[in-house]
Amino acid sequence: MSLFRYIGLVLVLLSGGMLTGPAHAASASDTAAQLEALLKEHPELVLNVLKDHSEEVLDIVQQGSDKRRRAVLLRQWEIEIDQPKQVTLEGRPVGGTDDAPVTIIAFSDFLCTYCHQAAYTVGNLMKRYPGKIRLIFKQIPKTQSGRIAGEWFIAAYQQDKAKAWKMYALIFDKQKQVEDDPLTSLRAIAVEAGFDAKVLEADVKSKAKELDAMLAGDAADANALGFVGTPYFLVNNMVLRGALPLENFIDAVDMALKHTAAK
Repeated sequence: MSLFRYIGLVLVLLSGGMLTGPAHAASASDTAAQLEALLKEHPELVLNVLKDHSEEVLDIVQQGSDKRRRAVLLRQWEIEIDQPKQVTLEGRPVGGTDDAPVTIIAFSDFLCTYCHQAAYTVGNLMKRYPGKIRLIFKQIPKTQSGRIAGEWFIAAYQQDKAKAWKMYALIFDKQKQVEDDPLTSLRAIAVEAGFDAKVLEADVKSKAKELDAMLAGDAADANALGFVGTPYFLVNNMVLRGALPLENFIDAVDMALKHTAAK
């Protein structure tokens, strides 16, 4: 029996057994007042029902929270979609279709657990909208290990884009190993992705200033936009904060596609 049917049954039984008037039926307002008084006097009646159905209660609360968050996001995006965000994209790794109508700019960190979760979500999103999304990857690493991983990925992208995106997925999947021993792990990941690890490592060293400047630029862009922590995403100017569910990303992409088609 569902939670609400159970509560309803309890109230009906209480109303029939304890709230029946003399010969004539009580008015609706009188019945409501009596029920309210009864529950104030005996709150355990409903509390016991809620305890017995605690999982259902949590589901209801979560659904309400999700619905409210979605409504807030949609209102926010309606404003943001016409407010261009100034960010530097030159030289940043790009995935998907170059002329796609939707651009997702990720502000991420290879060693952030939530970024890993969000990267998986965005991957599924791109499969859902083939040819409709271009992904641009910007980085705000919080640790030296994360910084090294970011530099290796950019250098890998400059060598071979397809192999670099394989490396991207492997780095996220092997976060713990990269965090504990970045160089050893990244060499192995590079080989697994199809690179010559020695050549790639030499590239990273020779381009140190260029790579440092890119990461510094990404951090400056994030700071200018008021982004604190990772991950953050821009979907055609709309801001998505954190590892949001796929449904929220779908809402943003659908709004972006509709907005683009209307122009």
